Amino acid sequence: MKKKIGLCCCYKQRNYGSQLQSYATTVEMKNRGIDCEVIQYKKKFTLKFMREAKIWTLFFNRILISERILRYKKRFILMFHKDVKHQNDVRNTKLAQFSKERFTNLSKPCIGHDELEALGASYDGVFVGSDQLWSPGGINGNFHNLMFVPDNVPKFSYAASFGVSEIPKGQQKLYKTFLSRLNYISVRENAGQKIVKELTGRDAQVVADPVMLLTREQWDEEIKFKRMYDQPYIFAYFLGKSEENREQAKKLAELTGLKIVTVHHMDTYNKADVGFGDYAPFEVGPEEFLNLIRGAEYVCTDSFHGSVFSMIYHKKLMIFKRYADSSKTSKNSRIYSICENLGVTHRMFDGNNLNTITDEIDYDGVDSRIEKIRSESKAYLDKALAFYWE
Repeated sequence: MKKKIGLCCCYKQRNYGSQLQSYATTVEMKNRGIDCEVIQYKKKFTLKFMREAKIWTLFFNRILISERILRYKKRFILMFHKDVKHQNDVRNTKLAQFSKERFTNLSKPCIGHDELEALGASYDGVFVGSDQLWSPGGINGNFHNLMFVPDNVPKFSYAASFGVSEIPKGQQKLYKTFLSRLNYISVRENAGQKIVKELTGRDAQVVADPVMLLTREQWDEEIKFKRMYDQPYIFAYFLGKSEENREQAKKLAELTGLKIVTVHHMDTYNKADVGFGDYAPFEVGPEEFLNLIRGAEYVCTDSFHGSVFSMIYHKKLMIFKRYADSSKTSKNSRIYSICENLGVTHRMFDGNNLNTITDEIDYDGVDSRIEKIRSESKAYLDKALAFYWE
């Protein structure tokens, strides 16, 4: 009987990076000839679930509270900006369309943890990855930590991220428990490797983000290039609220004489986006996002995946911080890791080096590093998936 494995990922997340990395993961499994099913799960707040997930502890979870406050704040703000809400709805329709068209091998929908546990027991193996699925803000749901999968079913992570540099003391026991159950552990950032070592004593492998598992040629095959603007342009893709970052992009436009193409108000209204850029299309899904990078002369971004795809496509690039390093909710660690691992720390904006964006990047060296980490990552998958061929 042919084996089947389950995948926990954020394939419906209204985010370019989340959908593209989830898609890349399924493509990698398909290329390996593996029957991989994306798990559909919706929480059902029964007494059993709340007890096992220790829901009451969430009232003291600083990270979860801050994330929830931010989420509700975004919704509240959109109430006063109907035009932005409409534009976000247009973009979300494109994201939903990509999800529907690209993720076709789905499990039956699971409503509640009992159905999820039954599904978990039916697989020959289950894995989780990638994205910030191990964030302290959502780990108690017992989904992305694979606590629903029986002990005897092989379990592993691929490029999972904690999203933070350290785990709150009150949650360390939970993390130690679920990490210890995994047969293989791989993470996306150096900081995550350190967390696993400190909590469990185990050596987690730092692997490539899923989008890096596919070569440039494979991405060209999966998503055909369609030029969106005839004239040369700067693609300025900022998720953060820094007006200074946008001012630097304007300076680059003045220096080069190029127009700025941008994407406004990701998730919610962003004051820093008002009036920024020469072109700001909203009907932009993951395919259009990738094509905006492909067609750009320069890329200015504070986005992890914006940075990665820019390097895959050899763009003249400047990477900006999205968060202040002093911020307790900073998620800069993955940007730092990718720049360090690919040898492009000099492309991080330091306040004075914008003019270096016109300098050529040693993309032969970057390609070599990407190929090395891709090869190591595929070797990790070979080990983690060995049970599939037994």
